[in-house]
Amino acid sequence: MSEKAMTNLQDRLDEFRNVFESGAPPYNAPDEAIEKMHRATAQLKASGVEEQALTVGDRAPTFALFNQDHVQVSSSDLLRQGPLVISFFRGHW
Repeated sequence: MSEKAMTNLQDRLDEFRNVFESGAPPYNAPDEAIEKMHRATAQLKASGVEEQALTVGDRAPTFALFNQDHVQVSSSDLLRQGPLVISFFRGHW
């Protein structure tokens, strides 16, 4: 197994952030965008929302959302079929 595969998630996230914030390819993020993201992160943390987030072992509340095909799905219905993994993505715009 390669050394890369042995790193933990936090190390991988830190590496990604460092590359992204360097402004280098492939992301080429301008300084203004990085500053805006830092301000938004600071505002979220200052709002206290971070303390309200679920943590490992917490049960998520029941919810219904639209999937990628615009069909409403319920967490209750999905859980009856087995374990549930939730993934968020920005979309195709």
